[in-house]
Amino acid sequence: MSRDLATIASRLSFLVVALAAGGLGCLDSGASQDEVALGHTESAACAGSPEWQQGQWYDAGAIVNYQGSAYIAEHGNPGYIPTVSTYFWEPYSGCAAAPDPGGSCSYPAWQEGAWYDEGAVVIYEGSAYVAEHGNPGYIPTVSTYFWDPHPGCSDTPAPEPGPIGALPAKVVAGYYPNWTPAPVRIRDINSNYNLIYLFHAKPVGGPPGTTGAVTWTPPGDGRGAATNLKADIQYARTVQGRKIILTVGGAGQGMSFPNRQKSQTFVDSVVGIYDNLGGFDGLDWNTFEADQDPDTEEMIWISLELKRRFPGFIITAPPAPWNNRDRIFCKAMVDAGALDYAAPQYYDGPDLDQQSYIVPSVNEWVRLLGPTRVVVGFGIADAQHYMSIDEAIPTWNQIERSHPTIRGAFDWEIHSDELGGWSFANRVGPLVTD
Repeated sequence: MSRDLATIASRLSFLVVALAAGGLGCLDSGASQDEVALGHTESAACAGSPEWQQGQWYDAGAIVNYQGSAYIAEHGNPGYIPTVSTYFWEPYSGCAAAPDPGGSCSYPAWQEGAWYDEGAVVIYEGSAYVAEHGNPGYIPTVSTYFWDPHPGCSDTPAPEPGPIGALPAKVVAGYYPNWTPAPVRIRDINSNYNLIYLFHAKPVGGPPGTTGAVTWTPPGDGRGAATNLKADIQYARTVQGRKIILTVGGAGQGMSFPNRQKSQTFVDSVVGIYDNLGGFDGLDWNTFEADQDPDTEEMIWISLELKRRFPGFIITAPPAPWNNRDRIFCKAMVDAGALDYAAPQYYDGPDLDQQSYIVPSVNEWVRLLGPTRVVVGFGIADAQHYMSIDEAIPTWNQIERSHPTIRGAFDWEIHSDELGGWSFANRVGPLVTD
């Protein structure tokens, strides 16, 4: 991504450094009907849940009963057998235990350094937690991969993540850089934008990251954008129906994920930012650029883990349109169910502002991923290798004639669009959604 030469105001940083350890295997990709699911604890049936039906579509988060036990859909699926397709289903214990009539849990207090097997329940700071994975005494409120709030205790508050919705049928997106001293408030961004990227979280210690944790700094507060940030994000999501995506990397902030420990720390860090902001709708991978190759296997694991934690979580990436490495990465991510769309960036480089280059390049990306997995990135500015709005409109029209179901378009960036009278939002946006 490009960066304006603007003074960066002093701001509050969100820094979450997670205490996590690795050594956990990748998510299972499914099993044949002859295989038997292993390593899962049986759970009682849920009285209020329907029986599983073969051939019926189940969205992520759906709960069914099958052969006397309850299961939750970790990923949307067309009625795969819960005991066989263990990538798509997991045993569900949220309705198995009745609340303690006395209003408290008679479980032991958590102890640092003690080993806890999967399924162990402890009390920590007045609340109960169940070990989702065996661990050597990680802190329940920090290592949230290993611990979940225990639903069988009436005094344990259930987690309340912000509401999460599906990806828009047609995306009109814009990047919202955090280095602008007096940006428009998020709730006041032109209403034609239905997806906003918070740009950008950076790796702790600088690229490629020392621990895996990331920080995100709010924008300048010249017009109240920082003061009202959390409330505006939730207003945009719940009232205006927009999607808010956290971009990680970009502007030279590449990251590497050489091992599971660093990946786990990254996940916990993103979860911490999510909690601090009251929730957001997805993550945009901008960590692979220049000489920083993507660690595809670990990035697939991270993406699926975030989708597991937050059903409906959106994962995107803005690849370099000419880069074969980026094509291979995006294809692998899509094939693994870890990427909702790729958004190749057509600006800030030779020929990237030329319709004669953009149209055939988009055709290649559509052939690779399918039209609904491609969003076209425009840069609208009076600068070299950027388009004017009058060049962008016929380019989009030609693309959409060839690919009517293409997912959408984004603009770099929202602050420039505001200064230009919202030309992208008002003139390209309706062409995308109509």
